[in-house]
Amino acid sequence: MFKIGDFSRIAHVSVKTLRHYAQEGLLEPVWIDRYSGYRYYTLDQLTHLNRILALKDLGFTLDQINHLLKSGVSADELKGMLRLKRVELKQHVHEEQQRLARIEKRLEQIETEGVSSGNVVLLKPIQTSFIAWAHSRAASIDQADDAREGLRQLIFNWCADQHIRITGQWFSLLKDVSFDDRKVELHLGVQVELNPAAKKKPTAGPIHLSQLAEIPLAACLLGGTVGQLPQAELLNWIEINGYHACGETRLIYLGETPETPLDKRLIEIQVPVRCGTERDEKNNNKEQKMEPVKFETLPAFKVMGMKYRGKNENGEISDMWGVLNPRCAEIPAVGQCAYGVCMMESNAPDGVFEYIAGFKVASDAVPPEGMVVVDVPENKYAVFEHVGSKETLMNTYHLIATEWFPRSGMQPVGGFDMEIYDEYFKHFAPDSVMYIYEPIK
Repeated sequence: MFKIGDFSRIAHVSVKTLRHYAQEGLLEPVWIDRYSGYRYYTLDQLTHLNRILALKDLGFTLDQINHLLKSGVSADELKGMLRLKRVELKQHVHEEQQRLARIEKRLEQIETEGVSSGNVVLLKPIQTSFIAWAHSRAASIDQADDAREGLRQLIFNWCADQHIRITGQWFSLLKDVSFDDRKVELHLGVQVELNPAAKKKPTAGPIHLSQLAEIPLAACLLGGTVGQLPQAELLNWIEINGYHACGETRLIYLGETPETPLDKRLIEIQVPVRCGTERDEKNNNKEQKMEPVKFETLPAFKVMGMKYRGKNENGEISDMWGVLNPRCAEIPAVGQCAYGVCMMESNAPDGVFEYIAGFKVASDAVPPEGMVVVDVPENKYAVFEHVGSKETLMNTYHLIATEWFPRSGMQPVGGFDMEIYDEYFKHFAPDSVMYIYEPIK
């Protein structure tokens, strides 16, 4: 699973647009971390997103798109509509031709869904190197190629003026920023060799000299040209093979001659990775292996209790349990377990969720004053055990989202999860045990 910013960069869609689609019920995140508010998406959702964007460029409203997708518009029907629109767009001027290019790109993505490029992913170390690099910004995605080529010429001329020899391929660094088609960040560099006999240091300016860090292990895929990179294919390979991306992606421009424009060159994608069992670079502790204690299917039932809405920044949920517990006798509970049902809304502000603290009741139970009843739908659950303090509960949820779900191949249903407290729960003492029920599909 990928955070919304990472997914936005892969899909070439802004974070604002993804949030709007979630509010409209078109494309909701598969997971929302209630502690951090982070929204997570999967690569499988690119298929659905491509259809939304294609239909949007065809002129349909979001309500119409929602209706078409729910009615099951086929890929052939979608391609047929796109081709009809292509004929119309070819009659327009330059501005409309740019719109046509976007439709062509989405059409290509739809036609190649699930189709591998046929290239082999290689795992290899990348040596450290001395580089000359520069940063620029294009006003739009359509101007990115010209801006990148301008950067290359700037670096090339500077190296010539400073008598610095270019010894390697040109490359781009993809910084950890979300996609924005109106503000494209460009980081371009080239491997160089300094002249040890030079009597003076290179002059300062827009070009920087630095040591590019080595990559102990990188997943590398020979892709297409700019704008046609199988980046999603490489990231999918990384995920299903148990690796984790752990650094900036590099795009290496492979050209036969120095004069070949960068946008015409074949590109190798290099993503730094680490094995899921390796030591995390940011943590001295060995990464925990998260596994469910069981899988369980529960029928629909009702929970009666008190409801909180917010970010739980000041421990409001614990306080609410403190108010509820003295009133337990007012609840006609079925069974001895307590339930904490967390409801996540895709259009809620970041970090805001609803939490219902209560007990399972019969379907005809009537809540007393100050309490509510919520329906928990029938679901299959992956059940995880959390042992110990409340302070480490966030880490358990984080491992479920980032370590177990990607490795398991399963997906969260989304929208809610719940906690169950039985006789082994001891108010977060060191030996206290509680269970996290994650709905899966």
